[in-house]
Amino acid sequence: MRILLLNPSIKAEQFGRFAALLEPMPCVGIAYVATFLSRAGHDVRVYDDFALRGGDEAVMKAIARFKPQVFGASVLTPVANHVKGLLRRIRSQYPDIRILVGNIHADLFPEEFLDGLADAVVHGEGEQASVEVCAAWEKGETGEGIAGVTVPKGDALVRGPERPLETDLDKYPFPDWGLLPYTRYSLLPLGTVAKPIVAVAASRGCPYRCTYCALENQGKIYRKRSMSNVVDEIERDHRVFGVKQIGFMDPIFPMGRKHAIAFSEEMIRRGMHEKIVWLSELRTDSVDREALVWLKKSGCRRLVFGIESGVDSLLAAVGKKNTVSISRETIRNCRELGITTVGLFMIGMPGETPEMTRATIDYACSLELDFAKFAITVPFPGSEIYEQMSTDGRLNRRDWENYTTFNPDVENIVIVSEVQSPAQLLTSLREATFRFYMRPRLIARHLFHIRSIDARQMALGMWSLVPDFPRLRGPHAA
Repeated sequence: MRILLLNPSIKAEQFGRFAALLEPMPCVGIAYVATFLSRAGHDVRVYDDFALRGGDEAVMKAIARFKPQVFGASVLTPVANHVKGLLRRIRSQYPDIRILVGNIHADLFPEEFLDGLADAVVHGEGEQASVEVCAAWEKGETGEGIAGVTVPKGDALVRGPERPLETDLDKYPFPDWGLLPYTRYSLLPLGTVAKPIVAVAASRGCPYRCTYCALENQGKIYRKRSMSNVVDEIERDHRVFGVKQIGFMDPIFPMGRKHAIAFSEEMIRRGMHEKIVWLSELRTDSVDREALVWLKKSGCRRLVFGIESGVDSLLAAVGKKNTVSISRETIRNCRELGITTVGLFMIGMPGETPEMTRATIDYACSLELDFAKFAITVPFPGSEIYEQMSTDGRLNRRDWENYTTFNPDVENIVIVSEVQSPAQLLTSLREATFRFYMRPRLIARHLFHIRSIDARQMALGMWSLVPDFPRLRGPHAA
């Protein structure tokens, strides 16, 4: 069958002045689904609207040209209402097209899409389930009973049995980036070192249980690929697609010292450390100095650390199981070894007072980080925080477009905090970014040493922050 898959884009107006900082990242999930469907014999196209920015009109034109028999969409929470509007339009204009949706939001709320919009929702890891649904549709069947799939039946929804998680990830084909506009991808100014860039998923699942994280919904069991298989994919990406940088999309990679050394040894043995640079996100307590030495040798140029807070009690309250002292030591080791670092911080965690927020900002500025990204804590569907707030009656809203960490709208922002107002948190967010990046020593380091943020990008960043200060300190501020 002819199958068109969509990676939707969040509308720029949802971000206000923050929109100037948006850049498309490699969408490894949809790349896997497209590859599975292609290998099953289907004619597959992908329209990545985040990268191409054509909007709904371009999607409708792609449908008119390609005439797909199946349309599939990846649905994260901030784009859910937008996607539903697009599906209504497709359903009205092309009633014979079968519609399939997946990813976290559709997984959690299948009823939103199976009330006349979609023909099936895929839950969890959707590669094989998507193949089986399309095979059923080719036979004229509905897909009822397929593991990990929900379909409508009359006025009811019928969910198939739970699909077992694949434990042997080495058997999966490598994502075919030729199906996607991979030359347009970036890892944001915080992560881009060299282009072109694609993503690699060396593992699935996460052994940690942080209460603010929605990734647990995608698999509670941690599974990792063999290092030879991972480096096989990196080697293929370099040879076939001319890739110069890899971004690991794992929640944490590598997972501990032994994992780090095994990967590094394989990269060095094949000489890939001289051809590829790479970036990954990990915890500061998951690698020691010896591991970092090996990672640098293997081509690692930048690491992203989920530090979250400068207050140990807040970290413990959300199940982070890390400390500010451990993070400080790891960041110092990275600086000494020549690995640039990105720190991720959360503003407005549960129970966080204004004094704690200031402590986090002070802490972030005191570390030897090269980059920092501050974000307001949002109760994303699928997280323990979302479930608890919903159970307590504190979260009865489905304006999904406002569930984003960069919502500039004081009136509509969705927050976790019962201690601070949206205006206070937005002011703190801008203050944190301003204080961190406007230090003369850091500006000089970026312009003359790191050079992955140029003067234009820095100006855009500041333009996105400064104009809103007077309004935020006005009548809305608490």
